Amino acid sequence: MKKIIVMLSLGVLVAGSSFAQTAPQKDKKARTEQRGPGKGQDGKEKRTPEERAQLRTERMSERLELNASQKQKVQALHLKQAKEMQAMRADAKSKEDAGKNREAMKARHVQYDAELKGILTPQQYAKYQADQAEMRARFEKRSQEKGQRFKGGESRQQRS
Repeated sequence: MKKIIVMLSLGVLVAGSSFAQTAPQKDKKARTEQRGPGKGQDGKEKRTPEERAQLRTERMSERLELNASQKQKVQALHLKQAKEMQAMRADAKSKEDAGKNREAMKARHVQYDAELKGILTPQQYAKYQADQAEMRARFEKRSQEKGQRFKGGESRQQRS
């Protein structure tokens, strides 16, 4: 009798554990398939250079309180830069190209800053530089946190 009870309980445990491990699988696609063609990392549609230039100009206009003339000049500058960056990214096929492109992009950014300085007032340009420094600091902080997570640092659950 004891053997039968032990065997039945063992059978129930095995059957229960086998059902517990087979969760129903949802029809999940790979991340790239979910995003689809023409979509960025966050799954949103990639913006055209014109859309990117418009968004950047609107943000800058709000932040720096640009007048109509400045806004028009900044819009043209952003559009020019967006088109150039898109062309540079399209040209970068290998890591070697990416390294060369990175230097070209840095040079282009220096040129952009010089052109922007000619459009903005000294007060607006100072505020722009402060915003850029703050953004760089946030980026570096996030980069360091990301690196620590993979090097035995705190995990996402610990930070939340």
